[in-house]
Amino acid sequence: MRWNCLPPQATSLALPKAPVRVIGIDLGTTNSTLAEILWSPDTKEALLARCLEVEQPTSTGPYIHVLVPSVVAIHANHVLVGEGAKRLRANTSLRRNRDIFYECKNDIGTRRTYHMAPEGFRSAAEIGGKVLAFLKAAAQESNPIPPTRTVVTVPASFQIAQRRDTLRAAEMAGLKMAGGDLLDEPVAAFLDYLISHQADFLRATTGNSNLVVFDFGGGTCDVAVFRFNPKGPSGGMEISPLSVSRYHRLGGGDIDTAIVHQVLIPQLVKQARLADTDLSYEDRKLHIEPALLSVAESLKIGLCMEISRLQGFGKYQSAAKTDVVKTQPGVYPCPCPGRDLKLESPHLTAAQFETVLEPFLDTELLYAKETEYQLTCSIFAPLQDALERAGLRPSEVNLCLLVGGSSLIPQVKTAVAGYFRAARVLTYEDRESNQVAVARGAAYHALALALFNRSLIQPVAPDSIAIRTTSGPLTIVPQGAQLPFPDPDKFGEHLSLAVPKTAIVGAVTLRVEIVAGAEARPIFIGQWEIQGPVKAGEPLRLRFHYDENQVLHLELTLRDQPDARPFACTIENPLTNVVNPHPPIRQRIDETEEDLRTGKIPGHRVPEVLVSLADDYYELGQIDKSIFYLQRALQQKGRPDADILNQLGICYGEKGDWARQEKAYREAFAAEPHDPAPLFNLALSQFRRKQFSQAADTIQTALEHNGKGPYFVLAAQIYQKLNRHQDVSSALKEAFEHFDPVPTLDDWELNWYGKAALMAGDEDRIRQVGNEQMRRKRRQATRQSTTEDGDEGDLPEILPTLQKR
Repeated sequence: MRWNCLPPQATSLALPKAPVRVIGIDLGTTNSTLAEILWSPDTKEALLARCLEVEQPTSTGPYIHVLVPSVVAIHANHVLVGEGAKRLRANTSLRRNRDIFYECKNDIGTRRTYHMAPEGFRSAAEIGGKVLAFLKAAAQESNPIPPTRTVVTVPASFQIAQRRDTLRAAEMAGLKMAGGDLLDEPVAAFLDYLISHQADFLRATTGNSNLVVFDFGGGTCDVAVFRFNPKGPSGGMEISPLSVSRYHRLGGGDIDTAIVHQVLIPQLVKQARLADTDLSYEDRKLHIEPALLSVAESLKIGLCMEISRLQGFGKYQSAAKTDVVKTQPGVYPCPCPGRDLKLESPHLTAAQFETVLEPFLDTELLYAKETEYQLTCSIFAPLQDALERAGLRPSEVNLCLLVGGSSLIPQVKTAVAGYFRAARVLTYEDRESNQVAVARGAAYHALALALFNRSLIQPVAPDSIAIRTTSGPLTIVPQGAQLPFPDPDKFGEHLSLAVPKTAIVGAVTLRVEIVAGAEARPIFIGQWEIQGPVKAGEPLRLRFHYDENQVLHLELTLRDQPDARPFACTIENPLTNVVNPHPPIRQRIDETEEDLRTGKIPGHRVPEVLVSLADDYYELGQIDKSIFYLQRALQQKGRPDADILNQLGICYGEKGDWARQEKAYREAFAAEPHDPAPLFNLALSQFRRKQFSQAADTIQTALEHNGKGPYFVLAAQIYQKLNRHQDVSSALKEAFEHFDPVPTLDDWELNWYGKAALMAGDEDRIRQVGNEQMRRKRRQATRQSTTEDGDEGDLPEILPTLQKR
């Protein structure tokens, strides 16, 4: 095609006089792809982007394909990248993040390090650098002409730290990256479809249209919304990005993991005649999952192709979903410590697959759900998020482009088409084109930069950004502003702000609140201590710059006191944020695990830190992970610990593993016989499971060692079930004698005291408990209201002459 049909507007078309070769790279979570374009100054014509077939060494000989698995392995003193490394994923002698690395893009931009790995393989950026270096070498082998420009793609929702790490990976690979050489993946896909299907695309649009790009890959689900006019006022196509979704850690790899744990491991358990509780967290996550991930992926792809075939004949909806099945012949070793397990002829039915897909296609629960084994999130979370940011309803979308390997799942295509009922859904003709679209789009972008020194699509602020004042928000960056704003090397200024108070001595605390959108959602809150003397109404100078990497730089100074200490802040990606189901606790877990991996925790503190991690995972409902860390803590101590064993008993109870629960409780009691709390817990468990005789024996042993009020109350409840009425009265009498005064009881004791009062029918004690519980609720509410953050300081004022009337 001729490139003069899509030149960037307001750009000089003085083209280079030498041949131009450009490279586009899709650095994916699951697969990476390399595309190139050769341009000749003689014909002034660009060939369509083509993806290079890359030779990838494997143990059985070279494997040649355009898709290069983003997997790196160190094996037999060789570094393998691509298919050869991927095939080693099931090799049990290799340990993830030590000598085999995959899905590392999920860690890019974080503090996570691979501390067991050798030098040069200890971070996601370094692993990304190995993949990029492999692709660069393939490009050089294909054609010795050095590329004029190389563009690498990233998810549109990547934070600045993730983008910075991607640039580091490119630098380590020896790629020369200039400004604009990181391209958002949905934009790249749109460019590729626009260029490769230009005639059909333009025929489908007659005026202003809204387009959604749904990019569902191996590890990220990105959504971008565009508005375009095929015949704008200038006569050329006008394209305006409206919004991108926030970062959603979601992809086909998560579906593969779900298949492993929901379908394949149950098959393994059944074939090996195991109980479900026989497999520990370590067995499932660290040994079996890596061995079966590739099997799950193959079953998923094969089943999807069969479902698509049946849909083509109109036979899928009426078919019995249990009869639509994909089987992987063979025997697949799943060795675990102390046992050699094998999975024979694993299979996946359409019924099982649809069950696995349910949380990924949920239209109501649009939040991430995480267990120790898998993460699920609905694809409609990023879709709805992007539409809300663009101010559009699904019915206002005219076109929806599906790209990424996971968008090929038939149920996903059906669900997205049903969501955008008024839109025409655009897809590629074949599986390969769908998976290489991003790399080809990156090559087209690279050629535009090489020829015109401009992008074909200009990044914009998807929402407005403002600073709050006493008179309302003052806009800093308007919605739709082209980035960088206001100009590449220029700061904008506002001179309409003023100090709200006078301080002859001391300081005025100015609250700096940055908000976004019409709903003024907060994205930053800070305080600036302006030292006195300072007068109310004294003018302020606000300087700001929003760069092309979506980083907002702000600076506040006293306009007439330039030497006074200023306020400055940098806000990364103010209009996007990471979606995390439990942000504070998840961040604490990540930081603690990183400190453990890197040896920053002193040896004597390791057991207590492991117990703390177990507590955090228990709070998240990840019981197996909690058990894993408690067992490690016991191993580190090298002796029985009553508290840890007691917590283990609680965790086993959550799993319904009653035998291990009783063992843990009894060993905890044996470790500290003076404290019968584990026996109380065991008796309570037996009581709840209606094992009343066993519960009576257990609580009696506990009372013989140390009688407490709640212990006697539980004994009374047990005796009541055994119709030992005289023992009930005696136990309740003992209970009240062993309780301290009501105001001094902790919440747990107060709860048991209330149960005793109800059993005894003692109205006075029941009233005491109610009054005390109400008093504590009021005290807690008062404490929360006095400790809320974000209300310190005063907002700036608008200078009186500029206030709105």
